[in-house]
Amino acid sequence: MKSNILKIYVTVFVTLFSFLSNAQPVDPPADGDPPAAPINSYLIWLAVLGITFILYILNKRNSIKESK
Repeated sequence: MKSNILKIYVTVFVTLFSFLSNAQPVDPPADGDPPAAPINSYLIWLAVLGITFILYILNKRNSIKESK
């Protein structure tokens, strides 16, 4: 019985020690909200590039099917 209690104590100690050693430090309070990131700058170009890429992949897939 005594060795079981010792095993429990060691297990709890090791578990708590590993949890506390991996804990993240507390961050200082932030200065405020950062400015918003502009996401609309190149949205049109991104859509054109995406459509072009899709057409390229479909064209490539059709040429592979025709060669078989």
